Amino acid sequence: MNGQSNALGGSGSRNAREEQVMYYMDPDHPDSFTPRISVATTKASGKVEKTFRQFEASDMERVLDYEDCVDAPSDGILMVGEDDGNGGYKFPNRHCCLRGNFVFYFDTEDVDDKSGPYSTYHAPPLGVIPLDNIDIQFPPGGRRVFREHAHTDARNGYEYVVLHEPPELSDDEDNAEGGEIVAEKKEVDPAAEGEEGDQPEEPAGPSARPPMFLVALSLGERQQWAEAIESRSKNAGQPTMLRASYSTSRATGSKGDAKVASVRQDASQGDRRKSTKTGDKEGKGKSLFDSDDTEVTSAVNEFGANGFSEIKWMDTFFENNNDYDAPDKCDQMEHLQASIKKNLKAAVLEQYEYFVQASGEMTTMGKEVSSLKSLVETQMETIRDMKEIDFSGTLRDFSKDVPDGMGMEEDGFKTNGKKGRRRQPGPFGDEESEISSVLDDLGSNHDFMRGIGKNGANQNQADAPNETTEDPAQLIEVPTWLDEVGEEVAAFVKESRYTDAIDLWTKAKSEIAELLDKHENPVQLWLSSAHQTQLRALQKTLDTLSNQMAHRLEESLRRKNEALKQASKRERSDPRGSMAPIVSPCCLEDDALPLQLLVRLGKTQEAAASYSARRSLLLLESLHEQPISGAGNVDLVIYSAQLSQSFFSCLASAVEGFLDLFMAAAPSLHGEKEDSSLGSSLHSSSTSKNIPAGAVASVVLWCDGELSKFASAFGGARILANLALSPPPRNAGKQPRVVDGHLDPSGNKERQNAIEVAAQCVDQAFSCASQNLDSVGLPLTPRLAEYIRSRLKGCEAEVATLLSEQWSHVTLDWQNQQMDENGDTSVDV
Repeated sequence: MNGQSNALGGSGSRNAREEQVMYYMDPDHPDSFTPRISVATTKASGKVEKTFRQFEASDMERVLDYEDCVDAPSDGILMVGEDDGNGGYKFPNRHCCLRGNFVFYFDTEDVDDKSGPYSTYHAPPLGVIPLDNIDIQFPPGGRRVFREHAHTDARNGYEYVVLHEPPELSDDEDNAEGGEIVAEKKEVDPAAEGEEGDQPEEPAGPSARPPMFLVALSLGERQQWAEAIESRSKNAGQPTMLRASYSTSRATGSKGDAKVASVRQDASQGDRRKSTKTGDKEGKGKSLFDSDDTEVTSAVNEFGANGFSEIKWMDTFFENNNDYDAPDKCDQMEHLQASIKKNLKAAVLEQYEYFVQASGEMTTMGKEVSSLKSLVETQMETIRDMKEIDFSGTLRDFSKDVPDGMGMEEDGFKTNGKKGRRRQPGPFGDEESEISSVLDDLGSNHDFMRGIGKNGANQNQADAPNETTEDPAQLIEVPTWLDEVGEEVAAFVKESRYTDAIDLWTKAKSEIAELLDKHENPVQLWLSSAHQTQLRALQKTLDTLSNQMAHRLEESLRRKNEALKQASKRERSDPRGSMAPIVSPCCLEDDALPLQLLVRLGKTQEAAASYSARRSLLLLESLHEQPISGAGNVDLVIYSAQLSQSFFSCLASAVEGFLDLFMAAAPSLHGEKEDSSLGSSLHSSSTSKNIPAGAVASVVLWCDGELSKFASAFGGARILANLALSPPPRNAGKQPRVVDGHLDPSGNKERQNAIEVAAQCVDQAFSCASQNLDSVGLPLTPRLAEYIRSRLKGCEAEVATLLSEQWSHVTLDWQNQQMDENGDTSVDV
């Protein structure tokens, strides 16, 4: 078992020794648990001796964690809830470690975590948190801390609680963990033994431990600690063991026992000194100091023992030797020190040699992997080129000279026109003749299937001149530049010349559509089968290149928008940002060209999404604009006018720019660009048919979402949240208010002033929305009224009465619903 340590006795027998972490409750502090070590020693005779000792600082390095669990978070600072003596909690900072079934917490002054990758503990832990039968709970409602601790230091972090849920004990569960805790308490605290000894025959069930509150510094850290604790709680039945120590003289009290322990230590270390080097099992499989020099070995074991004290060693030396022996002993120790340094240097050089060899092997492996990668890429490129080879045109050319009167086999498919024809082997043997036969059969079958199509024999006769004609005057002339248009567009895409690529792509699509239209509606000219195959393959190539260009343009716009979003967040979080006003990069229309290219490619949905994403950043900047006024009621009205005008003017400009984008760059039926120079989107509706319905719908939904954001900012801490709009409680008694000796029938003059200011602010928002959005064909003022109504805190009826008559059509429901709820509003004073 992990955590056992064996030691040799004086007679050569072996004793098994196990150390396990236990805990007991502090009588003075019932909410804290103190750790201790249970030492179980099994003698050679089979007898087990169990003792207990205090948990020491050096034991922390030997505590083993559970296996097959979630990785424990890094040791660090957590706030641990402790009793403050007044019935409340205080949350001091503690250094916490998660090991096995416990959370150990130390005083931060007793832990040195600056000395290297491992912490150094100078004192035992203040306590532990047992993890058996526990449940993790978080503050309800998504809050950071529990409501009872909102006024403590816990509000600076993220709190969670570890609750103990004791299991139901049966009659045969005498060795449960709760019983072990009671037994431990009996051995340590005699007073506790008397209290628990009242009912020895029928022990009571385990009681729930006090809750332990922990506070993490971040939300992610809290989640990580909670997951790790829950994972270890499932394995709480396993003991938390200690790694075997290097000295067994801890529990001995006499000098003779210490010498025996030293002998056991030498023997156990001699058994463990084995080399891990492969192929070196003889002569070199010993430890660093396991050589013929027994003095060096004994010196290492003597001075390297755990708990070695220089003062005790000097006292022992001068008790057994004279003062004249001291210089000789010093010379001997210096000689031993030089020998140890020499051996250490040799070991370091040996390890460095191994490291150099391993580095060379890794370099060689890297080169081999690189060459394999290059070979695989070459093979993949070859396979892709082979897949792009089109044999359809070649197969059809075999069928041009086949006469119409072809014979039929019994299975209904065409033969080569001559029954019983015997093919002669070619210059390369029978394989060439078989391949030629397969190609001829495929070509003839293709022509036959075209003849029995949906138009029957007439269609076959109509296609006959197309397949067998030899007069070049009757064929449609295909431009030669179409042969390499796919490669040219692909080259433009690789060079990121998207404008040139889309121009050539549009020209090629238009030319191919025109040629295929002439072929499908023939008058005197038609395309040959080879040209048909070439043009249709070219169409597929252009479609693939179109998708590739659209993906690159869309990804470029997405990355740029994300970068602008993060930059805006950093500027708003910088307290010095308001002192140096600058123009936001979101205002720059540097995405105009990529958006036009997306529209020309026919990717309307992607263009609309990218356009709205950039304009959302611009509208967010307008919502975070600094006010030009103070914090009074009149200043709130001015700020509401400033905020509304800035937001809705930007929203109207965004909608107008969206319409101009599709009207200016929308392709026509054959890929031609229509002339939109006669008027903008606001004064011309002749080209509005070019705007896709899906793009318009997405932008309208985007406008609705932006209105919701404006209403949140308008009804939040910027405008309406600064006003006392909430009505008095319903259960409050209706009593007259005395002000300066006179009755005040309203009883809430401050609220009336706040309602008047709110009405003026809402009027400014409605006016700006109507002036800007109605001009672009989006009358969204009623929708804005619905969003603002939910943020008026129940005073929408009073606000509606103070608004002007021009808004009665959007606030009519406010007054009607309030009248239905209140009924008769008269009050006797």
